[in-house]
Amino acid sequence: MAPIMEGNALGDLIDGLVPAFAAAPRPTRIDACPCGNCGWQDTVETLLRTPLTRLGPDELGRYAFSVLNTVGSAEDLRYFAPRILHLSLTDELLLPDLELIADALARARWRSWPEAPYLHKLFDALWADVLHNTTEWWDAEAVLCALGAAELRIDGHLAAWARLDTPPAVERLHDLVRTRLHLSRDGLLRPQNAYWQQDGPAYRTLLDWLNADGPHTAAAAVEAAFARATATTGPDLLEQLVAVHDVLTTHRS
Repeated sequence: MAPIMEGNALGDLIDGLVPAFAAAPRPTRIDACPCGNCGWQDTVETLLRTPLTRLGPDELGRYAFSVLNTVGSAEDLRYFAPRILHLSLTDELLLPDLELIADALARARWRSWPEAPYLHKLFDALWADVLHNTTEWWDAEAVLCALGAAELRIDGHLAAWARLDTPPAVERLHDLVRTRLHLSRDGLLRPQNAYWQQDGPAYRTLLDWLNADGPHTAAAAVEAAFARATATTGPDLLEQLVAVHDVLTTHRS
């Protein structure tokens, strides 16, 4: 993942994560699997005694992988969440993937937390950065999958993408359609990312956007982008739009 653009809304929100969660109580204990084979004792002791901003990827990565399963609760995840998100979004925490972190937040019912409005702003800014950041970025589908896990709905994010009003938005749609989808036996284009919750509303919304006919689909967005194209539109972007349109429409014939 490339560096986030300095001085933008996303960077400011990432920097403000820990202060925004200042009211989250520091846990005095963290429940963990007592079997002895999981080896949680040392990690839990480190998590409890180390100041939040000094916790690094080693301690928080292991916790984030297993929270709400063999370690932790919604209450202590609320305390550690800002640091986990900060490390993940600044590329210091490579594992677990953002999709798994988002799923843990959803299971912890983050939308009931006092900090929920801040996280909503963060997620909106993250998606805006994906669509506007001209430097190389992690794939848009991974971010969209994470947002779907956390927020359950991705209608607004797809609507923003469908505007295709920036070169990065076109490039990321081209990347999704050309390299990150497969044609399933039922004739539908489906994402290859295994983290999608296939029984969830976000996944169904994405499938409709990619496969359905109508004005609010990816194919319609590409056609509208063609209609807006001018002599100043670069040939690379036009070629990408053609390639995307071919994939989105050819499998239907």
